[in-house]
Amino acid sequence: MTSWAAPPPTTTATSSTTSDVSVGDGAASTTFSSIVDISDAFVWVQCPAPPALTFSSILCASQTCLSMLNSTAADCVSVVSACEYVTVYSWEGEGINTTGYIADQTFTVVGTEPVITGPVVFGCSTARTVPLDDESSIVGFSRGAYSFVSQLNISKFSYFLSPDDADSSESDSQQSVLLLGEAAVPQTRRSHSTPLLRSAAYPDYYYVKLTGIQVDGEDLGGIPKGAFDLAAGGGSGGVVMSTLIAVTYLQSAAYAAVKRALVGKIKSPAVDGSAFGDGGFDLCYDAQSVAGLTFPKLTLVFGGEDAPAMELTTVHYFYKDNATGLQCLTLLPMPAGLPFSSLLGTLLQTGTNMIYDVDGGQLTFEKAAAPPAGKQLMMVAYPLLAWVLLLL
Repeated sequence: MTSWAAPPPTTTATSSTTSDVSVGDGAASTTFSSIVDISDAFVWVQCPAPPALTFSSILCASQTCLSMLNSTAADCVSVVSACEYVTVYSWEGEGINTTGYIADQTFTVVGTEPVITGPVVFGCSTARTVPLDDESSIVGFSRGAYSFVSQLNISKFSYFLSPDDADSSESDSQQSVLLLGEAAVPQTRRSHSTPLLRSAAYPDYYYVKLTGIQVDGEDLGGIPKGAFDLAAGGGSGGVVMSTLIAVTYLQSAAYAAVKRALVGKIKSPAVDGSAFGDGGFDLCYDAQSVAGLTFPKLTLVFGGEDAPAMELTTVHYFYKDNATGLQCLTLLPMPAGLPFSSLLGTLLQTGTNMIYDVDGGQLTFEKAAAPPAGKQLMMVAYPLLAWVLLLL
């Protein structure tokens, strides 16, 4: 059986976009809820039990199978055997997977106008250890040749993740949404744009040019020059976007500088955070002791005209866990051995309309209410943080 090695770190996160997609030939079809993963190209769905709907598998020795799984005909049991896959999501020694066969079928995105539909090569999962909630698939939205956006020629997409904060009035009044095609446009005149960079070594990822970090409006010192830069040739460094990972990972020196600045401004002693997330967070406070304090404002500064900036408040980088009474920093140092220097997770992106112009190579973001409901609307789920913590 051929393995599809999903790139790390696609399994450490929780908050993620989802949409409804119909698969079938019209006469027989099924609808599934899918998590959108902009870090990966692979599309897989949970196979419906026969005879409800059966997908035709692609032959193992076919050019599509060999290209998709980066394998050779020697890996096949026979030339007429099915194209089988194992999708492995791994992070810091932990692993979850889905297994099945590769199929080719018509996909239709529910709720778009004009309708987005077409043939998609995908994985039909017959077994999985992926701890999903109501979602029955993960749909790759990366730049890869076999991603959902590439196979259906979707040039633009956007998502808005509503705040998942029990103390935030915004979380009750706003919905999370995903828009495709020409519907994916700014909702205000206060949007900012930064180029989407591309690595020659890892061309499927969406890289952005992070140039600096500010704390309460002042440039943060202690970050080495070029800490966030993509190395020549793209083999290392750079900052990538994620829709599967809740927390944000910063280049180690940059993280240390941010942590020092926060500790200096938060007038309360840090506490042991081992009771939260298996001790994966190293700066935690007693939530009650900091309830009346003003937390500093962080700002991410990007490359582009007029140095576009993304302002962050406590909800973006501190998570309050009611079960333990802890409030922990959800920024962490980037683990060693990974090809990029930083990763911007979904908690950081909440309350922001994130617009990807794939063809134009540009990311536009704006603080705004969720795009209005309409025929282009697709609902976006926000899974519980517990999923992340189980995988740290």
